[in-house]
Amino acid sequence: MKSTVVGTIAALFAVSLLVGCNDAKKTEAAELKIEGYWKLAAGSQSSSCFTEMKFLENPTSDRDPLSVHETTGNFTQIWIGEYEKNGNDIRVILHEPKAEPFIMAADRSGNELKLRYEWKSADLVCTYQPD
Repeated sequence: MKSTVVGTIAALFAVSLLVGCNDAKKTEAAELKIEGYWKLAAGSQSSSCFTEMKFLENPTSDRDPLSVHETTGNFTQIWIGEYEKNGNDIRVILHEPKAEPFIMAADRSGNELKLRYEWKSADLVCTYQPD
């Protein structure tokens, strides 16, 4: 009788471990990895996209630092701010110069990062590659 109870407890413990590990893998796979330096790909669909983006990490905060480069002709404006990830959405808060916060919808496939966002009243679809 004692061995049956111990066996049942051991089986339940093993099943709970397997379920927990399976859930952890799903959570890890779902996290969007965007940290690093990104340059606008030549085949990007919108001409008004940011030409460069730098997503950094700050392990002590919910917000991480970022910079975006907006190039018009020979002039490049660098915007400095922070971002927060929520699934595949990235909330961008630019501080210097100041701009209204906005959301980027992100999709990453291998070494390609596709971002959809509204900037200066234009709906943009931009494709980036690691720099």
